[in-house]
Amino acid sequence: MTDFWFYLEEGVNHILDPEGLDHFYFIISFCLLYAFKDWKKILGLVTAFTLGHCLTLFLSGLDLVEINSDFVELLIPITILLSCASNFWVLISDKTSKVQLTTTYIILLAFGLIHGLGFSNYIKRMLFDDESIVIPLLGFNVGIELAQLLIVAGFLSLVLLYITVVNTKTKTLRLIVNTIITVLVLKMMLA
Repeated sequence: MTDFWFYLEEGVNHILDPEGLDHFYFIISFCLLYAFKDWKKILGLVTAFTLGHCLTLFLSGLDLVEINSDFVELLIPITILLSCASNFWVLISDKTSKVQLTTTYIILLAFGLIHGLGFSNYIKRMLFDDESIVIPLLGFNVGIELAQLLIVAGFLSLVLLYITVVNTKTKTLRLIVNTIITVLVLKMMLA
């Protein structure tokens, strides 16, 4: 069981690592349209992403999937930009629907697959040759899920605090944050 806790801690640390801001940007981008009252939706979205992530790590850990890491590193910021573009569409059109939420779950599952490929080399380096991948991947992905939920809770707390103190509309703040993420990701891609 100590292996589980070790890998759980690794998953948390990997997401909260200041060097890995792409993951942070992505999490903020897909929870940007929600508030604490939407906690069930947010939990579902985070979990859909983690499931995709977990599946890719599992397949990669078994050497069943391998994709060029440079290509994956290009796809990751593109997923963030697509998430931001979707946010702009929803914020400007003021239209949300159950179909859109279902589509978002599917998209997050697919994006989780892509982001998981970005972690695949990292997890492979952590595993020993004779080690089963089940406990490490379970611990690692539980850690990822917990860290993502911490980021979401922290972000939504800051949004609530800002809206309460500044007394501004949520839509304006969401547009500003979405624009900042878009610019930061474009800058990351061009670096």
